[in-house]
Formats: sequence, structure tokens, C-alpha cells
Amino acid sequence: MLLIIVLTSVLMLTGCASTPEKLQGAEYYYAEGKKAFDKNRCIEATEHFQRLVSNFPGSQRVPEAQYMLAESFYCGADYVNAVFEYQRLIDIYPASDRVEEAQYKIGESNYQQMRNPQLDQKETYETLTAFRNFVEENPSSPKVEIARARIAECRENLAEKLYQAAYLYQRQGYLEAARISYNDLVRDYIDTSWYYRTLFHLGEIARDTDDVENAVQYWKEVLQDSEDEELHSKVEEALSKLNEPIG
Repeated sequence: MLLIIVLTSVLMLTGCASTPEKLQGAEYYYAEGKKAFDKNRCIEATEHFQRLVSNFPGSQRVPEAQYMLAESFYCGADYVNAVFEYQRLIDIYPASDRVEEAQYKIGESNYQQMRNPQLDQKETYETLTAFRNFVEENPSSPKVEIARARIAECRENLAEKLYQAAYLYQRQGYLEAARISYNDLVRDYIDTSWYYRTLFHLGEIARDTDDVENAVQYWKEVLQDSEDEELHSKVEEALSKLNEPIG
């Protein structure tokens, strides 16, 4: 008798454990997801919106739920998944009125992952590409100016990365490698704050390789066009050592 009772209890427990969670409707998951999102419960919100997107593909709520799923990942600082879900919205629901915002948020998600210039700049390149695409496809958006500022910041980081590499070559005595890297910077990042510093170092390399004429040319461009007073002082000192007129 005792054995029968034990076996019955085990079967009942097994049955309870294997009972799947009852699936609610699309409207339920949308409402619960919004409620969690509005209270900044980001992970909970992703779970609700994911259930809606996965289980109710025919619901009219799906495009908005797809956007809110991406927003919930962004809210939780899960930027990798946020990029994936924003892109999914763009790819699957190109007629959604959330596409413009999704394009912008792809840029912001990558921007949040950017590293300082001493480190790998993969995310910086991805941010730059995303915001350039956003500006090109949404020229009248009120967020274009922010996107352009982000683009400028990305270019500053990439220029600094290149500058640091060139300066390291120069310090180590690899002047030709330094010159090539500095020239790449001058060619590609003329609009950054690193341009005139680079011209100063190109002048140093020219001087150190007995090309005084080019050294003077580089330095005089700095004096003429740069507003950096500290850099002016360095150039003036360098020119004075060559007995060249300053001006």
C-alpha cells in the first residue's frame, strides 16, 4: 500500500513538473512587455516581447514588438543583441515607421561599445558606417546633427589611433614607416584635430632626413593655418634652430 502511495506521488510530481507554461495571447505579452519596459525592467521586457515575436508571427503587434524587443536589449545595455534586433526589424519590416529610429539606434548601439583609441577600433568603424548610412538615408531627420557629431568623433578616434602608431614608429627610429603612416593621416583625416600635429612631425622627419625645404613647408603651414598656440611654439623653436624666418 505504501509503495502505491509513493509511486502515485512521484507520478503526480512528474506530471506537474512537465506541464508547460500556458501560452497567453499576443496582446497580453505586448502589454506586459510595455509595462516592464516603462518600469525599466529591461530583461523582463525582452522576455515578453520575444514570446510575442516568436509565437504570434501573424499578429499585427509583431513589427512594434520587434522594435520594442530591440529597445529592451538597448535598455539593458546588451548592445550586441540590440543591433541584431534593430537590423531584423529593418530587414523584415522595411515599411515600419520605426525603421528610421532603428537605423539611428544601430549607430548608437555601436557607439556605446566604442573603445579608446589605444585599443581595437572595430566598433568605431561600425559606428561610423551606421551613422553615415543613417545620414544618407534620412537627410531630413532631426537626429542628423547628432549623427554627424558622432561621425566626427569616430574620425577623431581613428585619426588618433593612426597618429599614435606613427609617433611610435618615429620614436623608435623607423622614420619611413612613420612618414607613411603620417601621410595616410594627412590624406584621410584633414578635418581632425590631429592634422596639424601630424604636419609638425612630418616636418621633423623631413629635417632629420636632410629635407629642410619640406620641413620648413610643413611647419609654415602649421603657423599659417593652425590655432594651436602650443604647437605654434614648437614650430617656432624648430624653425629658429634652422635659422629660418618665422612668418
